[in-house]
Amino acid sequence: MSMKKIILFGIIGLVVLGIIGGLILYFTVFRDTGEESIKEVETFEFHLGKFTTNLSDSRDFFRGEIVIETSDKDLIGEFEDKNAEIRDRIIKIIITKSPNDILSKEGLQKLREEIITAVSDVMDTDEITNLFFIDYIIQ
Repeated sequence: MSMKKIILFGIIGLVVLGIIGGLILYFTVFRDTGEESIKEVETFEFHLGKFTTNLSDSRDFFRGEIVIETSDKDLIGEFEDKNAEIRDRIIKIIITKSPNDILSKEGLQKLREEIITAVSDVMDTDEITNLFFIDYIIQ
């Protein structure tokens, strides 16, 4: 075998080993599997208390407890400071609803979204993550 063939086979061998090593490195270290790591967000709850108000133009009324969930711990103190204004805005929203508006699953979700929007406006934040109705009843 001539020296040129030995050098040629050596270079080809190094290239093949480089490609194989690169593929192994890519699939074990650098490849993004597409799975996003789930990051849990710490949330805080503020109990607005019980609400009792009439509904729309009927003799029916809403009674229930509302809890606001936020991802900003500093908002809890602000909720306490603006509790009266928040409660007033919520009552103004509930009072416009008829029993049929909030007895359905979709209606209750729409009410939840309206209240979250109103509370976000009062607090001037977008850190409100959810709103929960506790023991609510329509009579």
